[in-house]
Amino acid sequence: MSRIKEILSLCIYEFRIQFTSKRVWLGYLVGIVIILKQSVEYLAYADSTGEAVNVLDAFIIAGNNYNTVMFLVLGWLLVISEAPFVDNNSAYVIYRTQRKNWNKAMVLYVMLQAVIYYGILAVSTILFSCRNGFFANIWSKPLTKLAGNGINVQQYNVSFPYSSFMQETTVFSGFLQTWLLIFIYGLIMGLLLYTFSLFSNQIAGVIVVFLFHFLGYEIMKEGFMMIIKYSLLARSILVLQVGSDTGTNVFETYRIYGILILLILGLSGRLVKYVDFRDISKGE
Repeated sequence: MSRIKEILSLCIYEFRIQFTSKRVWLGYLVGIVIILKQSVEYLAYADSTGEAVNVLDAFIIAGNNYNTVMFLVLGWLLVISEAPFVDNNSAYVIYRTQRKNWNKAMVLYVMLQAVIYYGILAVSTILFSCRNGFFANIWSKPLTKLAGNGINVQQYNVSFPYSSFMQETTVFSGFLQTWLLIFIYGLIMGLLLYTFSLFSNQIAGVIVVFLFHFLGYEIMKEGFMMIIKYSLLARSILVLQVGSDTGTNVFETYRIYGILILLILGLSGRLVKYVDFRDISKGE
């Protein structure tokens, strides 16, 4: 019980430190601006139809647009760009506790920070849609028309050509799984950044994760609907995994994501035993 309290105390301490960082708040702002830009375009289109939207529509559209998802991750990486969260002050705290407890606290911090970041993004789209929206487990007429057209409405720069997806899933399920997939993908990127930064340095960790992220984007873009299963980023997009002709399925993605998280957690638990916190804090 005392170990759990210590881990929670360290996690809360890190939140207090990080919420004074301008980079954290800038990361939140970047994410909100990116997702609301997509929401503004959709709501402008919906207004032109004269129909009300489902307040969950905007997030489903944004969370299944690969360009939007890609840039949302950049805001998230900015939020946790100070990984592995060791400076001159925290180094003293680390030496007063066990390394494994400190590692678990930082992993917990990354997880909770990811919940907050992606939670805020979802809530912001819902609140933005409330002025002309309803909440129900039915697809709205504007989104149904948009998906039925199957083309980009150029005047509003909005597109959702996935009518088959809407036939095979419900609004609530689509919203929840869209959120879960982009959240878990973001969590994997965050844990990779934290773990890699343990044995390198902050800048190198950020660069490696950025390259890994963009590699997934290139694989998805160049091998669209052919080698999508080899891109972790592509697997974070729900509409690409619903249907009989997608070559993969969302449950396989959850399994792969779960295995990767366990491997990263195991690796961080081993690496933290050999970390020289004095060198890291000097590097900060």
